[in-house]
Amino acid sequence: MLGLMRFRVPPRQAAPWLPDTADYLRWVCMPDSPRPLPELVEGWHPDLREVLDATSATHTTHLSIRVVRPSTRWPSGPVTLLGDAIHATSPSGGNGANTALRDADLLRRKLIDVARGRISLLDAVEDYERQMFDYGAEAVARSLDALPAFLPGRADQPRVSPVRS
Repeated sequence: MLGLMRFRVPPRQAAPWLPDTADYLRWVCMPDSPRPLPELVEGWHPDLREVLDATSATHTTHLSIRVVRPSTRWPSGPVTLLGDAIHATSPSGGNGANTALRDADLLRRKLIDVARGRISLLDAVEDYERQMFDYGAEAVARSLDALPAFLPGRADQPRVSPVRS
């Protein structure tokens, strides 16, 4: 996968603590075997190989794909989770960040209800978790359904860790 990361506002200009990063081309390779990258791209178009050859090794890493599929809800309490902490998705679904933002918005609305005296904190957290648990599990399932398109013919699947109560 290739993607141009073009900043509308340079990161350092947006916030002084962010790195001074220029626009860049991001690439992802999801191989079906643990062979070295030069072997994997043998026979690819020379322009694509040139992109990979020009990549700085210090800006390259190997990552495992992990997902968390919620299995059972736990009793609600004064602490809760959101985003990847509760329903990490594979990148193939393209919805992990959107699901985390949905979590944050729902939790924000529930906490506003608490602040306005409409609901208790425990009830707000329970309602948030109930809704989040359902759509979060759907997001994980969608990401796993999309994964074979990125890993055709791959025998091993990503490790799926159920959340235990």
